[in-house]
Amino acid sequence: MLVSFAHYRPAFLATLGLALTLATTPGHAQTTAIAPAGTRAAQSPLLRPWGGPHGGVPAFDQVKVSDFKPALEAAMAENLAEINAIASNPQPATFDNTLAALERSGETLGRVQAVYGVWSSTLNDAAFSAVQTEMAPRLAAFSDQITQNAALFKRLETVYKDPATKRLTPEQQRLVEVEYKRFVRAGARLDAPAKARLSQINQQLAGLFTKFSQNVLADEADSVLVLKTDNDLGGLPASLRESAKTTADARHLAAAGVITNTRSSIDPFLTYSDQRPLREKAWRMFTNRGDNGGAHDNNAIISQILRLRAERAKLLGYPTHAHLRLDNTMAKTPEAAMQLMMQVWTPAVARVHEEVADMQALAVKEGAPAGFKIEPWDYRYYAEKVRKQRYDLDQNEVKQYLQLDKLREGMFWVAGELFNFSFVPVTDVPVYHPDVRVWQVND
Repeated sequence: MLVSFAHYRPAFLATLGLALTLATTPGHAQTTAIAPAGTRAAQSPLLRPWGGPHGGVPAFDQVKVSDFKPALEAAMAENLAEINAIASNPQPATFDNTLAALERSGETLGRVQAVYGVWSSTLNDAAFSAVQTEMAPRLAAFSDQITQNAALFKRLETVYKDPATKRLTPEQQRLVEVEYKRFVRAGARLDAPAKARLSQINQQLAGLFTKFSQNVLADEADSVLVLKTDNDLGGLPASLRESAKTTADARHLAAAGVITNTRSSIDPFLTYSDQRPLREKAWRMFTNRGDNGGAHDNNAIISQILRLRAERAKLLGYPTHAHLRLDNTMAKTPEAAMQLMMQVWTPAVARVHEEVADMQALAVKEGAPAGFKIEPWDYRYYAEKVRKQRYDLDQNEVKQYLQLDKLREGMFWVAGELFNFSFVPVTDVPVYHPDVRVWQVND
């Protein structure tokens, strides 16, 4: 995965391993009376400008989960001060003192949120989840403080409607249009009571989205398929057997193996296991994440999300949430999107019926009992069998060519041929996990 650590630099760093996206975009959160980020930079590795080689990189090796909340609070306070300065500028609104200034604001918060996003996507343990639960609604509230700033929106609207804007570069004109419409879609034109209710909804939704994701993660972490005997390993290739055994040992389970409730474990198990009852258990375990009752059940959360989304859409003048989401896309309307989907859906379903018929025939040929029917947990298993029979293609034979190092080498080679890029390994920068490797990409 190619990743840019910062904007406007001749060379950028690329990491392969755990996914990382570091884009410096303004973040949003509810603020409290906290000292500006600059006064806290010496204490927090998250608030300091990125230093070191290659134009500066995050101090991943110094970050602790306890750093995130105070860093977000300080950076949000700084960002809000920047926004208020733009909104209260006594000079007439122009592209430079409004749009460009808005683009330049929030650099500190952008750095903090870049690292925050890494922890959220790849290092989301119980301690970080607690921070995320508290901060998600506050981030939503702060976003509303910006888009609902009446003075700021008035300046944006002035630039948007100014005939002089047509003399800007195409890129500048596009930025004016995008920002103006973003503010409108976020409720900038609403009256005060409607804005207040919209902000309440956004905060509630942020909390619900966070809880939904955490429930899914909890079910992934807590639920496993225990393979008790060697017979339960039937059909699995050696690599998957070894991985399952390693997982069992790591969890201190006296078993032949363990399949974790993640796609990277479930998909190969469904592809190769010849134990149909276990395939069904694995499929249901993965499919039912967040749908098992108890503390991590998402059904009530889904209902709340749907209700709040519908209310928000109505507040903003849209018939449904779908209309709101599609308004600034190429499709424009749910009807147009559905029409496009149905153009694909009909031939896709026809092809699936053909594939299932091939699988059914092969299952019968191999002695499947009377009344046997291909179920969802059978699809990958028999699809692999049909592939091997029809095309003499065994994924296990191909796998030796699809190791991470070989894929990376192939990706780098293609990038070099197409774009004249070259990749130099980098070892003088901190990383957030031992599995992360870094390259400098040169043109």
